[in-house]
Amino acid sequence: MPRLSQYFVKSSLICLMLGFSIGGLILASKASPLISGLVWLWLPAHITILLDGWLVQLAIGVAYWILPRVAGSDRGRRCWAWAAFFVLQAGLGLAVLSLLQMWWPFASQFFAPGVVFQALAMMLFVVHAWPRIRSAAAQGVGLKLPE
Repeated sequence: MPRLSQYFVKSSLICLMLGFSIGGLILASKASPLISGLVWLWLPAHITILLDGWLVQLAIGVAYWILPRVAGSDRGRRCWAWAAFFVLQAGLGLAVLSLLQMWWPFASQFFAPGVVFQALAMMLFVVHAWPRIRSAAAQGVGLKLPE
């Protein structure tokens, strides 16, 4: 498994752990008067961390590993894929920083740029992966395309 895929999968599992922990606190706030009701402010970050941090990151990591190679062992434009990794981590970091809004109200301003960074990261990965996506006929499997 390539190093970048390992990084994507490992960081997706970290986001899974963080997202479930935040979700557990939100759920516990419904039953316990000891936990502030303000944890419901964390719901958008919780959803973003689970969807973009866990699911999308896991899918990108597996896609980088499993998509057909461009030529021989070449995975194509690696710099675009690495850029997607770092921009996605920056976006998720901003989403996590927005969790501080319970104590620091200005922190809620970090959420929107974080989502923009995450969308940019997905576009960067699409630019990387586009040449690797092709039909089975183009790979020489022998299947004929419908006319």
